[in-house]
Amino acid sequence: MKTKPALNQVPMIQQTKVLIALTCLLSRAKTFYQQSAATVTSGNLRRQFSALAELHQQILYLLPDPGSSPMTHTEELSELNFWYSNQPSQPALHAIQHQLAKQLQLQKTMIRSCDLGQHQKTLLHFTASLQIAADQLAEIKTC
Repeated sequence: MKTKPALNQVPMIQQTKVLIALTCLLSRAKTFYQQSAATVTSGNLRRQFSALAELHQQILYLLPDPGSSPMTHTEELSELNFWYSNQPSQPALHAIQHQLAKQLQLQKTMIRSCDLGQHQKTLLHFTASLQIAADQLAEIKTC
C-alpha cells in the first residue's frame, strides 16, 4: 500500500509547520522583550522583560530552526507576530500583559490540540515558566 507512508507523514509535516510558526513567534517575542528591557526606565520592569527575553531564548535553543521554510499562519499566530513586530518604542504595560496572556492561551491550546512530538514537553515546561513570569509581571502596577 503506497498511500500508507504518505498518511503517516502528514502529521509530521503538520507538526513541522506548527513548530516553525511557533519558533518565528517566539523569536519575535524574544526580540521585543530584549528591546523593551533596554528602553524601560523602571528597574522592576527591566528585570521582568529581561527574564521574558531569556525564557524565549532558552526555548528557541530547543526548538528546530525555521530557516527559510514557509510558515503556517493561523489568525492567532499572525496577530501575535504582527503585534510583536510592529510596536512603538514602549507600549503600555497593560497592552504587553494582554499580548502575553494571548500568547500563553495560544501555547496552551497548541499543547492540548497539536501533536508536537518530542517538543511537546519542552513547550509545556516553557509555558509553565512563561505563566509564572506573566503572573509576576501582572503584579507590577506602574511603569
